[in-house]
Amino acid sequence: MNTLTGTRGMIRLILRRDRVRLPVWYGLVTLLVLGVAGSVAGAYPTEEARQAFLHTTNGDPTQLMMIGPIYDSSPAGLAAWRVRGQAALLISLASLFLVIRSTRGEEEAGRGELLGSTVVGRHAALTAALVVAFAANLVTALLIALGLAAQGLPAGGSLVMGLSVGAAGWVFAALAGLVAQLTESSRTAAGLAATVMGALYAVRAVADLQSNPGLAWLSPFGWTQRMRPFAGDHYWPLLPVLGLLVVLVAAAYRISARRDLAAGILPPRLGPAVAAPGLRTSFALAWRLQRGALLAWALAFTAFGAGLGGAALSAAQQLNASEALQGMIDRLGSDGRPADGFFAFVIYLMSQVITIYAIQATLRLRAEESSSRADAVLTGPVGRLRWAGGHLAIVAVGSALVLAGLGLGMGLVYGLSTGDPGGEIARMLAASLTRLPSVLVLAAVAALLYGLLPGIAAIGAYTVLGLCFLLEFAVELLHADPSLLRVSPYAQTPGLPVAEFTATPLIALVAVAAALTAAGMTALRRRDLG
Repeated sequence: MNTLTGTRGMIRLILRRDRVRLPVWYGLVTLLVLGVAGSVAGAYPTEEARQAFLHTTNGDPTQLMMIGPIYDSSPAGLAAWRVRGQAALLISLASLFLVIRSTRGEEEAGRGELLGSTVVGRHAALTAALVVAFAANLVTALLIALGLAAQGLPAGGSLVMGLSVGAAGWVFAALAGLVAQLTESSRTAAGLAATVMGALYAVRAVADLQSNPGLAWLSPFGWTQRMRPFAGDHYWPLLPVLGLLVVLVAAAYRISARRDLAAGILPPRLGPAVAAPGLRTSFALAWRLQRGALLAWALAFTAFGAGLGGAALSAAQQLNASEALQGMIDRLGSDGRPADGFFAFVIYLMSQVITIYAIQATLRLRAEESSSRADAVLTGPVGRLRWAGGHLAIVAVGSALVLAGLGLGMGLVYGLSTGDPGGEIARMLAASLTRLPSVLVLAAVAALLYGLLPGIAAIGAYTVLGLCFLLEFAVELLHADPSLLRVSPYAQTPGLPVAEFTATPLIALVAVAAALTAAGMTALRRRDLG
């Protein structure tokens, strides 16, 4: 039997199963790019304003690190700068999850073995997942190009913009195809691929911060950034992208041909024959299941925070020249230290990224239920609320640990450079942990959706998080009423170390999170599992 037999049917199966996820994920990327592009002209109507913004931004280390430099001061150039990086990250995540869910996820659930017993070739599932992912990225790229051209932007630059976003999705779809062959768990595969993606984005960030083009070539994000839509329209960076795709896909097929179905190349670590006494509680079981992901997130953000702390001194010198940021710091009532503005901005942004961990950890309940592992636990003397409560406790503790790791890394390295590590660690820990209630509100939304409508819990929770991001764009670029941010929990917490600490909004957010979680758990008690 041909190894690709049944690929067409597998493609139809993926499209049928992901008929909601595909339009939501990839449609959000398209709407994000087109919405931001349509708003830039109004935000910066004159060439003088755009030139001033370019010089300020290219001297602002926070913007260089998080987004990159601006290559052209035209409205199209500013639009490409403002949204290309976020769109590339979002479409990369969408492609990564799509491929892993359609390959390793199907094998882990046993459906891959069921399909493999029919007239389906060994490589059909992998091929179908890659075809759907590559096609979804290509369609997204074309829709972005057509949408930008319809707004009156140059057609050539519009196409390069679309391809630069789609190329990022292609790379991480291929990476996911390879990683899915290495491990036996879809969660491990997703975590490994996401870690690689974060590391590659960090390489791009450090390269832009240090103005090191050579370092940028170590990251596919740096390659696609060098396509420079509306600022030269370079197609040649697609060559290393295509070369990497060939290598990744070839490696994925080679491993797929040699491994056993449902097995991975990396051997799983076998556990003891008898469970430890400490696993007798639901909290201990939840910790055992979630500790790997938690430790990975905590270590990653501690290291990332240390890198930010090392860059803070140079950032402070450059931020002195940024009148816009200095004015923001003054309005927030700080002591005028530009480094504090740098840290406040980074912590604000990273708290939204850490929310992804909180949502993932909350939705582990859904994974345990759908895999029937929860049934084995609940047949014993464990109630649903105790079982779910153990996981939700890990969500709260884990989110605090990841935030604390970010603050510890920043405070330690920055404190060593200023001669006051103890004081800076305390300040950065306080600034980071103050963001915990905002993160918990989004985790509570995931818990509520899991209790009420488990089938759409993931889509719903990530959509709410995406809307919080879009509110920022609306207020910043569309000059929408800033009062819109009142519905975003991230805008309610005091922006330490710039702003003064106030407990009232934190108490209110904790109350909201508790109410949403209680409602979700009440719904969980009343509905059927599975």
